Amino acid sequence: MNRGEAQSQQRARASLELEPADLAACRGIAEVHVEAWRHAYGDIVPAEYLAGLSVAEHEAMWRRSLAAGSPRLLVARSGDRVQGFIGFDASRDEGAGSQLGEIWVLYVRPDAQRLGVGRRLCSEALATLFSEGFTCVTLWVIVGNDNAMRFYRAMGFQLEPGSRQSFTIGGATVWEERFAITPREALLA
Repeated sequence: MNRGEAQSQQRARASLELEPADLAACRGIAEVHVEAWRHAYGDIVPAEYLAGLSVAEHEAMWRRSLAAGSPRLLVARSGDRVQGFIGFDASRDEGAGSQLGEIWVLYVRPDAQRLGVGRRLCSEALATLFSEGFTCVTLWVIVGNDNAMRFYRAMGFQLEPGSRQSFTIGGATVWEERFAITPREALLA
């Protein structure tokens, strides 16, 4: 990385603001969601499925989620542009106890990745969940999304052995694995 790129990244990090999502953010959230899916899952999910992702449909979905209050959503903005977002709340997993939180979704624009956006969003969500008394936070990562797996490991998450499960998307079977973190692991990361 040359000096100019490093300074540009430093300015981007400095101008980043985290805030709770509002209805006005839903379009930007949807754009990030679709763009990040196409970038991250191009080798995992059928191309036809990714091509069919609709920003308008995702915007409507995030508007409904925001109105329902679940999951809680934070956005990272640089100026008026949503650079990333995170959804988190109590775990949706079957049989999860009341002490188990979950990061439901975390996506960052591909051109904003590796600038600290995801780390700031994840750290804020973890701090919120742990301060509310959750003793463990989990998340699911699609197998093959190596960048996400590296990111979560660097954040202190540990793979839960035996958690692998499959689901179908766009006619293809996709596997996912659950990662978990405790407050102690978060402090050590």
